[in-house]
Amino acid sequence: MAEGYFEVTDIEKIIEYFDDKSHSMNEYIKDHADSEYLLIYKYMTHSDLPNRGKRNGTKETIEKDYLYYLSISQMQKLEETQEKPFESAKQSNIGVPTNFFSAIGMEQLQRRKGAQSTHHEHLKVNDYADVYLVNDMMTYFSADYTRKVLDKLEKKPAWYNEDINVSLLESSEFTPIQISHAIHGLGTSQDTEFAKLRLNVFKNDIMIILIESTPNFDKNVFVMFERNPIFFTLIGESNLSWQRYAEKQKKIEEARLKSKEIVESEEEKTRKQQSKWRDLLAQEMMNYSTSEGEVFCPFTFLTCNYNDLGTLFRASHIKAYSECDNAQEAFDVNNGLLLCANADALFDKHLITISEDKELIFSYTLKGNPKLINNLLLNQPIFKLVLNDKRMEYLAIHRKEFFAEEEKRKTRV
Repeated sequence: MAEGYFEVTDIEKIIEYFDDKSHSMNEYIKDHADSEYLLIYKYMTHSDLPNRGKRNGTKETIEKDYLYYLSISQMQKLEETQEKPFESAKQSNIGVPTNFFSAIGMEQLQRRKGAQSTHHEHLKVNDYADVYLVNDMMTYFSADYTRKVLDKLEKKPAWYNEDINVSLLESSEFTPIQISHAIHGLGTSQDTEFAKLRLNVFKNDIMIILIESTPNFDKNVFVMFERNPIFFTLIGESNLSWQRYAEKQKKIEEARLKSKEIVESEEEKTRKQQSKWRDLLAQEMMNYSTSEGEVFCPFTFLTCNYNDLGTLFRASHIKAYSECDNAQEAFDVNNGLLLCANADALFDKHLITISEDKELIFSYTLKGNPKLINNLLLNQPIFKLVLNDKRMEYLAIHRKEFFAEEEKRKTRV
């Protein structure tokens, strides 16, 4: 696997991947199970984003960075506390791994010896494969939604009022689209519709490419984008695709608990759902780092690249899973925090909680042990930007439970 990319060839794992994303893609794969598939997905990096959405070198200020899910003041605050600043403009083609090209039998452009640039060399992916957008993955990638995000972040780029909607076929689940290959990756100015689409994409959204090789040796390339979970918090809406998936999985879990038999396959499904939810929380935290793929615990600031060391973190429920009224609550990204294992253990047992002023509150059992608090890295102000209004509503429930548990602990002494 190339750095920064994820590649999957097992058809069952590919179907599972699309369970919470695209019904039409999932059904297509099942109906064409005799084909071979290569799934590639990646978090969109600063280099993948179009230059029209970001500042250019040192000549422009951070106010020109439009394609982050952060306000200017948030970006400035993060630059003050992190080792590296937000990046200025680099290449604006979408990088893909070598396997993408080999899978469709396409030449991968290489920089010529002694040449400064090969920007004039463009090949069309369409000359090697039929290329499609997956319509049900395009729901949130419209100009209206993009403007909602920009308004929330108080940003208005020069292209704010342009028509950046991609025309989708109403008579099909898939829309043909042209995509070209330049020296640094996919997407050039000659790809008119794809260029529009890319202005609706923000850093840490996910690009998904599914390459199909049919028994007749035909090649199909399906291109999709998925919103980072912070998008839904900003616009105040639920991710309907994820919500439907969570509701289905919660019904399975409830049925399993009612049954006296523990069905291993259903337990495995629950673990997979938990893993998907943890990934969502990690994707949200990536927005608060100036380094690609980096996440950190908002309590301890334990930091690592999630793709390498994600097992250090837990998806910690704020309102307990068993107490949630429905699937939307149970797997609402705002009903969770990505915490390192030690912090998660304390938070889960209500030995710590968060005050209305967004400060850590310690159980009396911890207060008297400053050395332990220091060793657990809990002796510093917590990261407050992640504590949005919706998350604070859930934390009010956690705080109430904390004080109830605190009284019980005192009576047991």
